[in-house]
Amino acid sequence: MLRPMKIWMKYLIGAILGTAIALVVPLDDANLHGTLAFLGELSIRIGRYALLPLLLFSLPVAVFELNEDKEFWRTLGRSFLFILVSVALFALIGVLTTAALQPARIPLLSDTPQAASVLGIRDLILAIFPPSIFSVLTDSGNFILPLYFLAILLGFAFSYDKIATKPVVSLFDSLSRIFYQINTFFSEFLGILVIAVTALNVLELRLAVRSEVYRPLLIVVGIELALVTLLVIPAILYFTCGRKHPYKWLYAFLAPAFAALVSGDVYFPLGSLTKHAKESLGIRRRTNAVSLPLVILFGRAGTALVTSTAFIAVLSSYSHLGISPRSLLWILATAPLLTLILGAAPGRGAMTGLTALCALYGKGFENGYLIIVPIAFPLIAAGAFLDILWAGCLSLIVAKDTGHMQEKEIRFYI
Repeated sequence: MLRPMKIWMKYLIGAILGTAIALVVPLDDANLHGTLAFLGELSIRIGRYALLPLLLFSLPVAVFELNEDKEFWRTLGRSFLFILVSVALFALIGVLTTAALQPARIPLLSDTPQAASVLGIRDLILAIFPPSIFSVLTDSGNFILPLYFLAILLGFAFSYDKIATKPVVSLFDSLSRIFYQINTFFSEFLGILVIAVTALNVLELRLAVRSEVYRPLLIVVGIELALVTLLVIPAILYFTCGRKHPYKWLYAFLAPAFAALVSGDVYFPLGSLTKHAKESLGIRRRTNAVSLPLVILFGRAGTALVTSTAFIAVLSSYSHLGISPRSLLWILATAPLLTLILGAAPGRGAMTGLTALCALYGKGFENGYLIIVPIAFPLIAAGAFLDILWAGCLSLIVAKDTGHMQEKEIRFYI
């Protein structure tokens, strides 16, 4: 009897097909470029399609169950603790690695395109409380914090009068399971969506990088990616999850992390990550629903690492005197704080962080991010890959700590 194909293999085949398409498309064919842009955007939207209702109906039930067992604040506190530590640690790795390897200066170009603007802290706070609570249900496509906040309030409200709220809790529980099944369909279907997403991004990379000036920076980011994926995260898992073999857990998150790498969007594979965490590792809904969105909103450690690396490259390119220890300390203190605004940039993480860092640093560097724009996608993609991988690992650590996990053998991984 043939076994069903692993999901990560479906994504890999889709990425290979998408890369092949991008390599044969002529660089000067505007019509084909427009078609790929349309298909890529459509694929991202389809990949996100079931995410918001899954979150809306799963999180209140998870909060209610955790609150009933007196475990909500413990789960939330553990999640935030690991978020704070990991963001600071990853930013430190980015600073130390870049300072040690010292990539070559990037020529200052005058014809680089403009990057997208970023939201300020005040704008983000206002976004949590829109004029109407119903706006949360319609305006959360690129920022799930308002929906997350509302879902937590609902979860606590379910405990107010258990007799009166029991039918609503049962309804939310049923809808959560229904949308989980819908999410399962889209997770399986994601391998096809990856074709268009990969084709679009590989084509944009071909158009942007036509010289070797960015190669040293990309090599540094590649080294950091390998270091964190193969050494740092496994070490964290080894010492926090009972000193067991950590690479099998990384294997469980390979498919959603790969989808994040080819898309650069952390919402695109989040539904797939939820499915893998539950069905491959046996992490219960009450942990997944609380921890996974929280990491994507406030704990994008991989993007903090890439942002720190890119900002040092910008400073080095503008100055022949090198980076002072004071500037390095400033980056270490500021880059982790910028994760607070990255929740509103699911598909532009590293460039959003870099733009904000340049603006905060000032001293004539406000537009320094422009020299990085031509290689924006590989930086965004590297950060998204680590973000999704770490989100799954953090949910695993919290589930292990709170006992909300039923471990499975690797042969049963989806």
